[in-house]
Amino acid sequence: MRRYLISFGFLIIVLISLVFLYGCASSPPKMEKVVKDCLDCHDEYRTLTTENNVHAPLQQDSCRACHRNHGLIGEVYLKADKTRLCLPCHRNIQENTEIPVVHQPVAQGQCLECHQPHNSINPALLSATSPQLCFACHDQTIFTRNVRHQPVETGCDSCHATHGAEEPFLLKVPADQQCLSCHDQPDQLQTQHAGYPLSSRCNDCHLVHSSQADHLLRDFVHNPVKQGQCSDCHNNPDDSEPFALKQAAVQLCRNCHETPHPDTGNSQQHAPVRDGDCFACHTAHASDYPGRLKTSPQKLCLECHQEETSSGSVHAAYKQGNCLSCHNPHQAAEGQNSLLNGPLDSLCLTCHDQHETTAVVPHDPAQQQRCSTCHLPHTSPQQMLLTQPQQALCLSCHDEMRDDLARENLHAPVATGQCSGCHNPHGSSNPQLLRAQGAELCRSCHEETLTQAEDQLKHQPFARGECRTCHLPHSSDHSGLAVQPENGICFSCHKDLQKTSQFSHQPFAAGNCANCHNPHASDQEHYLLQALPDLCLTCHDTDRYWSQGAAHAPAQQGKCFACHEAHISNHDGLLNKPASQLCSSCHDLTPQQLAVHHGGIAPGADSCLSCHDSHGGPDRSLTFPIKHEPFAEKDCAACHKEVAP
Repeated sequence: MRRYLISFGFLIIVLISLVFLYGCASSPPKMEKVVKDCLDCHDEYRTLTTENNVHAPLQQDSCRACHRNHGLIGEVYLKADKTRLCLPCHRNIQENTEIPVVHQPVAQGQCLECHQPHNSINPALLSATSPQLCFACHDQTIFTRNVRHQPVETGCDSCHATHGAEEPFLLKVPADQQCLSCHDQPDQLQTQHAGYPLSSRCNDCHLVHSSQADHLLRDFVHNPVKQGQCSDCHNNPDDSEPFALKQAAVQLCRNCHETPHPDTGNSQQHAPVRDGDCFACHTAHASDYPGRLKTSPQKLCLECHQEETSSGSVHAAYKQGNCLSCHNPHQAAEGQNSLLNGPLDSLCLTCHDQHETTAVVPHDPAQQQRCSTCHLPHTSPQQMLLTQPQQALCLSCHDEMRDDLARENLHAPVATGQCSGCHNPHGSSNPQLLRAQGAELCRSCHEETLTQAEDQLKHQPFARGECRTCHLPHSSDHSGLAVQPENGICFSCHKDLQKTSQFSHQPFAAGNCANCHNPHASDQEHYLLQALPDLCLTCHDTDRYWSQGAAHAPAQQGKCFACHEAHISNHDGLLNKPASQLCSSCHDLTPQQLAVHHGGIAPGADSCLSCHDSHGGPDRSLTFPIKHEPFAEKDCAACHKEVAP
């Protein structure tokens, strides 16, 4: 026990000594934490902090005002979405988003459409100066015509606010007030306007950006305005009410223009004409559109008439807003409705080619100019402005076709209701309004069939382009749109095959001629689908010994017809003559010779097929592989006593 206490005390003394020594040792130097600045890595931005116009946070070395710290991550993370990032600092812009008219990039939070985020040579960090900056979005054509408004040259912000405004078009002040801020000499204005004290509605006659005419006049100016004859319609300039009209507006118009007299009971008149309201469609002084229309023809009619939309087809004139190609803007032609310029159907021929109406074989509705029988005037859910789906439309007259549609197999254009795939709906030089005759019509879809056959042996009807010899054009109860069951078609020409025989080739008996023959063309004799023996081997496995045994030469060489008939025969196996005669045509079947090869026995000449396979066998003898044991061992004497052992 005493010894244990001494050891424990010694251990305590050693531990205390170690602690003391560690405490006396010098402390290691503290590691200084190094914080890098953004520009230590992004040196390419350093010059942006000192030159030109610098974004305030960058100038103040405060990248973190917009960006998060990202350390070793190789991407820049903005503190907020770009659409909201600028607003906390630019609160005045946020206020602009709440006023009636907001510049589109501002409304969408796309500040970088106009501004650079770090540095720019232009004020307000703009990407370019006005007007070039504005032309990035706004078509510069209307700003760069021959005569240009001075503010366009000096900058769009002369008249427009950049972010938002109370006035339309982002104008800083109402339009007339904007004009008078520069054109502020009343006497001069009065002199330039035939003595009339004008101070408003400048845009009635003048374009605000540029024009092809002097004084920024619009393209189409009312003659009295152009000639300075305002008093033709208005009171004299020194009258107490100089701008008052001398007569009712409609009467003033009729003094010069040959427009129909308003007739409230005339349904053939356009409603504004009937009401005497010329200004429903026209401006009084000037316009950018022919006839001094209030707006483009494409839009004007739709202010009153609901637009027809369609996913099918739209009349080109309607789509282009060219309503006046068919309609009279004031009054319909005599006896017409809907303000038409003339009879509805004859109007079509003013644009559409008339030759089909005088074709050798015209379609009755086209010949009689009854276009509306099949077509709608503006839009249709169908192609070609048809009044209903094409097949239903054709059946409304060609009712006899309904029986064709009930058949089992339909021609693809018939099945899809595309009668115009083969027929010209207006007129043709071919019978039945066909687009072409014979094979040329079929070529439009079956080009591959015709092209492949160009250098091949062609079946006579196919060679002559007489497709309808074998096929029906619309439908059939037989495959391939055949005019009758397959062998029936073939027998109509190949009458020699109709004779009765004891044995028939199975495809022939089933009427499947196309199992072996191509009905159109082939590289092989008799229009066979393949060369022999490959064609026969698609059904018959007579080649089973050819690779590891022996083949009968005529079979392997494809001389099948040396022994067999193709269609019918009076001999089993479709042989073209009795087997003994076939074998003897190549082999010597005299008793003496047969005995030489059969162990001294002379088998009957008609018994060859009892032991031999006529197509091939395991060895050159062409005998069947399963043999009677004595026969296999050539021990004929075991059974045949006449043979010496």
